[in-house]
Amino acid sequence: SAEAAAKFDVKYVRLETPHGLIGAKQAGAEAATGDIIVFFDCHVLPASDYWVPYVKNVAENYKRVVIPTITSLDVDKWTEFNRPTTSGGGLSKCYLTFDAEFKWTNDNTPYVPIMSGGLLAMSRKWFFEIGGYDSSMKGWGGENLDQSLRIWTCGGEIVSAQESYVAHMWRDGTAKTKAKYKLGAGDAIKNRARAVKAHLGPWFEKTMTFPSFKQWAGKELDTSSITDTFSNLQCENFEWYLNRFKYIYQNAGVIPDEVFQIEADSSGLCLELKSMKWTNYGTADSVVLRDCTDAPKDPKSIWWHKSNRLKDGSCCGGLRAWNTDQCIDGRNHRLGGTDLASYTCDLDSGVEAFLEPSSDNEEEFSLKVGRGTPYCVSVEGESSLKIVECENASTWRKRNAFTPIEYELLSSDTKKDWESVS
Repeated sequence: SAEAAAKFDVKYVRLETPHGLIGAKQAGAEAATGDIIVFFDCHVLPASDYWVPYVKNVAENYKRVVIPTITSLDVDKWTEFNRPTTSGGGLSKCYLTFDAEFKWTNDNTPYVPIMSGGLLAMSRKWFFEIGGYDSSMKGWGGENLDQSLRIWTCGGEIVSAQESYVAHMWRDGTAKTKAKYKLGAGDAIKNRARAVKAHLGPWFEKTMTFPSFKQWAGKELDTSSITDTFSNLQCENFEWYLNRFKYIYQNAGVIPDEVFQIEADSSGLCLELKSMKWTNYGTADSVVLRDCTDAPKDPKSIWWHKSNRLKDGSCCGGLRAWNTDQCIDGRNHRLGGTDLASYTCDLDSGVEAFLEPSSDNEEEFSLKVGRGTPYCVSVEGESSLKIVECENASTWRKRNAFTPIEYELLSSDTKKDWESVS
């Protein structure tokens, strides 16, 4: 209200022409005069004392960026719900995938590898030291990747303030939560492409293998407006970042040292996601048997690798479809079930689905599912799957295993370090 705005000395900055979300944030930051800048989406409800952890954390380290615990907003009542009952709940952390997506995750550290971008606080000094928002990004999308990677590699850090709560309206497909604006065609994907090209170094070659980035193959993609802003800060490279978050990229299997097809001995068919192709912006799918292939020349989700941390923090207790965010769902299987599904990988899942070597043939495996269950996936007939007791299950083998480019690009020192604990 006008009364509240006057009481708290609120300033409104109106731009003469549309600048999009990124440009609007930059304009707001430039108009701000306080020591701490807070960015919020418009469709949020901060708790009354949300700011206290912000001030405490930034006061301890001006290069520290703070993310609140993100809960849910009832847009009809404009009230918060789904506040976690224990520390560590709610949403605050994401991790980066090589197709420039960011996936929600959780762990027992306070650190945030990638921020979702809509809700954060940072010192005004640090915001401008790292160059603010990129002036060449349009609309929204990708700015959170650029900012997160700048912050970490240039000497800052991003932390989650578990005791700070901000309720967020999630778009659920209904008319009342539908966006009332339109993005320029191709703006978001170009923003993301520029962000990862500026920061990933040789790993940008991996990004270009995803279908969503094929349009940029062989085209000039100028990132100087990003890189010039922090060229004097002596920032670390992307491999440093991968090692800083080794518990995600190595221990949770996001960068695998081996990718393979899972072939049924009895039928010669391989496990594949029924509908999804290569993307980390996926949804739950069915896992089915289809013809195997010789090489990953097209984006079929028929290649798998170990994924997800075990309870001791080591790798791995799950199986993830390569170049996707989908893992074989090992939860709640029943004996005799004929549906094998995937779901968005939980990097901290523990044991869910894994290949257990045969005692008398190291090339044969049982495909075990569940946590502490005696259940395995077996082939019924020519191409159907069924959950059976492991002693009665058919066997599987790894087919056409290879080392993917994202692992090959690691330095020899990093490979040696990762392999010593694998």
